[in-house]
Amino acid sequence: MNNLKPGTYKGRATGYHDYINVDVKVDEEKILKIDYSENETPNKGGVAVAKMVEEIIKRQSIEIDTVSGATYASEGTLRAVDYALGVARGERAPIDGEFNEVTGTIDHHFTSGTYSGNGDGYKGEINLNVTVSENKIEKIEYQGKETPDIGGKAMDEIITSILRSQSSQIDTISGATFSSRGAQEALDYALGIARGEIDPEAEPKLEDLEPRIQFRGGSLTIEQIEAVLNALPVEITFVGPDLRFQYFNEDHHEFHRSQASLGSHFIDCHPPHVREFVGKLAGELADGTRKSETHWFTRKDGDRKIFVSYVPVFNRRGESIGFMEYVQNGTPFIDTINEPNRRGELSNPAEPNPFAREKWN
Repeated sequence: MNNLKPGTYKGRATGYHDYINVDVKVDEEKILKIDYSENETPNKGGVAVAKMVEEIIKRQSIEIDTVSGATYASEGTLRAVDYALGVARGERAPIDGEFNEVTGTIDHHFTSGTYSGNGDGYKGEINLNVTVSENKIEKIEYQGKETPDIGGKAMDEIITSILRSQSSQIDTISGATFSSRGAQEALDYALGIARGEIDPEAEPKLEDLEPRIQFRGGSLTIEQIEAVLNALPVEITFVGPDLRFQYFNEDHHEFHRSQASLGSHFIDCHPPHVREFVGKLAGELADGTRKSETHWFTRKDGDRKIFVSYVPVFNRRGESIGFMEYVQNGTPFIDTINEPNRRGELSNPAEPNPFAREKWN
């Protein structure tokens, strides 16, 4: 560490659940203290952030290994501290500007103009058009599809707070976490352009090109969603509201599926002697008469017990959008009923795991 201007500097970067914020105090040559705030999982990400901060101060470097099992929180901590140190070295503009002791206000270092930034909200993309002068955030216009009485109201509060405080650090609004985080992403990008740190014409990174789907429990890329569905040790088939096959995950072993079956009617894909049964089942799942149904049978070779379940699928408004069939080999579970507990002991990696998808391939 060298060429540091003594003081306390802010840094911010995304972790796993939310933003990680740091205040890094330095003298001319070393890091003296790091205060931080985070909203990570307490027994995983939160622990990782604490360990990373401790290690950074101990080694006086951000060139350290991430904590196993908490990569996002670890890397977010490193990026946040790195940004703060960049400000201390005069290589980056302060995230929240510099406090002017003479005027009692925050001075920013912007190029005057209007800049746009996007972020992922709860209902889709949040767009902010941010107008700045050289030293001030003058105006923010919001475009998006957030729920008016929750996310939309939160956006009004966020914009009012930013213009009043002139701080780019957004406090998460209770009940509107996704909207708050999306607004932070959009604001950071717009102000990054205004500070000259982001080139909007630059070639985007590959990970930025791939769209992410936002869920209540986080977000995944299309590639990740497909990989997760294909890794599940169950065969999944989704039937749309028109009773036609719409989706199946890959490598079906028990009930073979092919691309040719997509678009076919659910009833027509069954043997004639069970069509009346599956037709009644589909109708009851669709109209809510039946909450679920599970059948099971033993394969003719006798080596596995197969469970077939049907569950209706509803959107967040409670409207039926189809139903799901999932098929699972229950034999491994049955075989272990009378066995002692097995926890904290690793199996032989050379042997297939009967509970996982690898057994099926």
